[in-house]
Parts: sequence; C-alpha cells; structure tokens
Amino acid sequence: MFNRKVVGVSVGFSSCLAAGVGLNFFKKNSKLDNNEKGTQKTEAEKRKILLDGYELKQVQVIIRHGARTPIHTMLNTEQVDYSNQMFIGDLPYTVYKYQAVNLDGGPRPISTYDAHYSKPERLLKGGAKRGWLTKLGQDQMYQIGRLLRKQYIQEAKMIDSEFNPTQIYIRSTNIGRTIATARCIVGGMFGYQNLNKLPEPVKIHVRQQSEDELLPRTGVCRVLRQINHYAMIHGGDLSGLRENRLLIEDLLGFEPDGTPGKHKLNFIDVRDDIVARETHGYPYPEKLKPHRPMIEENASKVMYYAFCAHQESERELAMKLSTGPLLKLLIDTAENAEQLGTKMYLYSCHDSTLVGLLGTLDVYDFNWPPFGSHVILEMYENKEDKKKYVRVSYNGKDQIVRGCSSELTSLEDFKKNVGHYAIDKKEYNEVCSSNILEVIAKDVMAQEKGEIEDSEDKERSDTPAGM
Repeated sequence: MFNRKVVGVSVGFSSCLAAGVGLNFFKKNSKLDNNEKGTQKTEAEKRKILLDGYELKQVQVIIRHGARTPIHTMLNTEQVDYSNQMFIGDLPYTVYKYQAVNLDGGPRPISTYDAHYSKPERLLKGGAKRGWLTKLGQDQMYQIGRLLRKQYIQEAKMIDSEFNPTQIYIRSTNIGRTIATARCIVGGMFGYQNLNKLPEPVKIHVRQQSEDELLPRTGVCRVLRQINHYAMIHGGDLSGLRENRLLIEDLLGFEPDGTPGKHKLNFIDVRDDIVARETHGYPYPEKLKPHRPMIEENASKVMYYAFCAHQESERELAMKLSTGPLLKLLIDTAENAEQLGTKMYLYSCHDSTLVGLLGTLDVYDFNWPPFGSHVILEMYENKEDKKKYVRVSYNGKDQIVRGCSSELTSLEDFKKNVGHYAIDKKEYNEVCSSNILEVIAKDVMAQEKGEIEDSEDKERSDTPAGM
C-alpha cells in the first residue's frame, strides 16, 4: 500500500500489478483479500499462456487525467475552499525540463479553455482555478507512471529504462490538467532526476482544440454539437431522469418549474462537484447522500447520450463523430508500427474521450471513468506467421470489443468489427456539414416542443443498444 502526505491531504491507494502485460487500475484506500489475489494470479497465468508465441510490439495508452478541482459547482450550495496553497502547485518529484509544443514542433497554441477558467470571476472559493490538476491528481499520475515502468520497462522489457524520445511519443489535449498529467506520468516512468539530465526538454505534443482527435469536437462539428446539446441541455427531461432531477432540485431548495428545458440542475454538474469534494476530503450535503448512486447513474447516462447519442438511430453517427478520428489514429498507428518505430504512445485525455471510445468499442459499463482511468491497446506479433494481433484493456481488465470473440484478436478482425467507426478528416468535415443535421434538428425541435416518450423510448433510455 502506497501512502504519501500531499500538503494536508492524506492519500492512500493500492498499486497492485498483475503479471503479464496489463496495467491494473488502482483504487483509493483499497486492499485485496486472499481470494482476490488468488483470482488475479490465475487470470495472470491464463494471460501468460494466451500470449505464448506472441511478441509485444507496441502499446497505446489513452488515459484520463488525475484528480482535479471541480469545473462545475452545485447551485444553492455553499462552495468549499480550494486554496492554492493546499491544492495547486507542482509536486517536486514530478518536475523536470519539459515543453508543450505543437505537433509540428512549433510553439504551443493558445488554450482558450485555460484562458476561460483563469478569469477572476471563474475562480473557485480559495482562489484555485476550475478544472486544475491538484497535487493529489499529480501524485496519482506519478504512481501510474511507476506502474507503466514496471509493466513495460522492467517486466516486458519493451522500452529502455532511460528516456528515449524515439521509443515513446507523448501527446496531450491542449489543456493544463492533461499536459500536467502527461508530465507526471513520464516523471513516474523515468524519474525527474534522470529526466533533468537530458540534453533537451521532454516534448509533450498538443494541437489546437478545433483539430484535436483526442476529444469530441462539439465546437466545430454542428451535427455532433446538436447531439451533444440534446443530451446536455434536455437530458434532464428524459423519462426516468426528469423525476430524479425534480427530486434533487427540491432537496437543494429550487423553486419548482415544470417547463421542459428550463430546469436548474444538471446531473453532470452535481456529480462533478460531489466527486471533487469526495476525492479531496470535503463533505457534500447530507441530504444528497441517500441519492448518491442515483446521481452517479443518471450523470453517466447523460454523458453516454452526449457522445454516443440517446436515439439508437443516431448512435453510429454520434460514435463516428465523437470517437472516429481517434479510432482512426489508433488503428493507423497499430498498422504502421514497424515504419513508425515508436514503442509506446501516451495520450493524455478526458472522461469524454473515454466514454466515447468505450461506447464505440461496446465495452462501456455505465460507470463514469474515474480519475486516471485508461484504455490500453497493445499490438502483438505472432512469432511464427508475423501476423498482427491486438488486445484492449480498460482499467487493467481485458475486454472483448465489439464483434470480436476473444480478448486477443487479429488486427484484421479488430478493423473489420470497429474500423467502420474510424473516420478521416475529409469524411469528418463532409458529415459535419451534411444535410443530416437538418434531420437531427427536426427531431430535437419536436422534443423541445414537449413531445412525450413512449414506452419503447423509455426502455431504450434505460438500456441503450449493445449494453
């Protein structure tokens, strides 16, 4: 059990790692009993047998950032104090020479997101910025770096113990918390003292948000924005969610307003505030505690609908637009492993990235991806016929992805089953500006006029297709 004091915040979490090649997700203040340990060992032995005769060639890690300050806070509820002194600032053992650069090696583009949340009127009580990686979050990501080191450097011997920019490629969305997350992970993998001895700063590659494959681009794609808007703005009026929303609004002292689309509460906002408090040791309103599981479930549903669509008829389209560019990047990178030469790709992203990706792979379990959640795509080569295989894991557990029959599947089968969701820049732009937006808009307008869901729609919202 790892324990560290982080400026007034006591942190403890397990860093157990299964044998074989698969990173186990840590849980704060959790321990494994003997039965669980025995089960893990058995699973590790199965993996080892499964991979006999295969050589690990490439790893792609898509990870959500670590613990952060809230982006959203509950209305009608006193804010907690996120002081800069306690929560914000770089932990010394995560600091080394690094540089965030554009994909072409030029200067980092301006982050409009960071600029927005740096405005004085947007600061939290205590002075901290919203959505900022805290010291606790930095330590979480440092520990994940240590696990990656053990897994892929010490055990798999896939990359060198000393940082080599030709072996590992680091990329992040152009947002402060994900750049800091990447910094901390690499610090955990190679050690800040060794990294400071390098002749050049470690490069973390970013690109403008409007062109970034690492997150759903609702700001530039009108079709995706309409799908996202329907879930984020009108999700609270869906059958099942509306009754729960009215209950929480009543508990928080809101005046009743039955007008569709005029509600004052969003489950995602409430969850965001609660999780930030829980993670950093702050209480949240006692009256909400009996309803905490319901808030979590409804927020996870709305998040899924926002990037994978509520209507089943729109689902494939939504997945292609929210995750298709990233999926194309992952597939192209696996296919061209030999030409590229890089062994590990680290992508520092967001929960929205993972929800869309998990939905597209058909492995989303409707549990919101916790801080530090990660999807790992490993690419193997059969030692005899040199055929390529892939294995996908989520938070340390191997997954059978959409249409595949086992955890280890050929790259060709993987492409056949999920590759049609991948989308290149030209097709993306064409779809985003196509007439299909008008069809979706008509449907949304009908909903906005107070159209009531029938029983089939309610069942679909409770159990989305494929889940």
